[in-house]
Amino acid sequence: MIMHHHRRGVLLIIVTGLAALLLSLAVAFLASMRDDGERTRALAQDIQARLMLHAATCYILETARIGWGDDETMGWNDIRNHAVGPIAITADPFAGDPNQPTNRLWTSGTWPAPGSVMRAPVYTWERAPYAVLAGARNPIEIGDAYTVRDDPLNDQALALAGHHGDWGSHQSLTEVWRIGTYDRPDPAPVIDPTVDLAAFAAGDARPRTATSGLAWFRVYREAWEDHDGDGTPYFDVVDLNGGLGTDWSGVAATAYPKNASVFVITCGAGATLGFRDWDEVVLAGAEASFLDDEGFFTTLRTSETILWYRMEWSPTTGDLAAKGRRESTGGPYQALPVNDSANTYSTSSHAGSVRWLQRLDLEPPDW
Repeated sequence: MIMHHHRRGVLLIIVTGLAALLLSLAVAFLASMRDDGERTRALAQDIQARLMLHAATCYILETARIGWGDDETMGWNDIRNHAVGPIAITADPFAGDPNQPTNRLWTSGTWPAPGSVMRAPVYTWERAPYAVLAGARNPIEIGDAYTVRDDPLNDQALALAGHHGDWGSHQSLTEVWRIGTYDRPDPAPVIDPTVDLAAFAAGDARPRTATSGLAWFRVYREAWEDHDGDGTPYFDVVDLNGGLGTDWSGVAATAYPKNASVFVITCGAGATLGFRDWDEVVLAGAEASFLDDEGFFTTLRTSETILWYRMEWSPTTGDLAAKGRRESTGGPYQALPVNDSANTYSTSSHAGSVRWLQRLDLEPPDW
């Protein structure tokens, strides 16, 4: 009887030991999974932050010339005389002080003035402006009222039908790549513009589910003192404000106006919506976005990945520029000529380009 109870005790000890061993293995496995998850999250956030660099760069390039509101502009420093832009393409850039042009599309202290900052939470709209249905591009059937014949000698019939050959020759239907009428648009709009044109044009700016609170970017447009080479801030080691040359018409110029084409880009992956601190949240009246809790905002900030970059916008547009084809040398702030004849049909960027991009290893004082 005593031996029987002794054996039960030994068995209980063995079972308890095995259970403890399994528990230790499970805890180790869960800890390993958590470490892997943290590393994966950090990697995903780093990738997301770097994508924001692309978004911010596109924003700077496009607003340089595509413009502001209804005004197409001529660059952060106007290509006509290097005045501090943006200035509308229809306005005179020579009016007033070139560092504070009379016709500038900005006011001191507010974006996009030098020394100001903008914030852009990034998410997917529920419906983009002028949204069309996704799908393969297909020819639109020709309307019944049109006469079309595959007749090399009757170029007028094809022209009336709205057909376009690859080279505009209208010689044969075999060259036609698009056949269209207004009664059957292709691609088809998500909202019928004949029913609600305003809604079709405006889109729906509500964030699509699961796309908000993931990433953001901020852009600080450097003031002239930020790149005058005096060592303040810490990255200011080269004076970027100098330069002499000629204006777009070839007239000799004195010293160029200040360089206002340098930016600090902050790329964030996280849910703070691009606010720098709680004071900025309060100033914007956005406390409700963070449950009216500064501690909650601080928690979100500590879990974010933030990267800083500097870039300078260049008016160089590539092969085909807004001021003419590649053969035109133009002035120093027009498109620069390309001498490689193999790039005759290369695509240009009419918004300008990036002169240089610098990764900052320390947080800048202004961002």
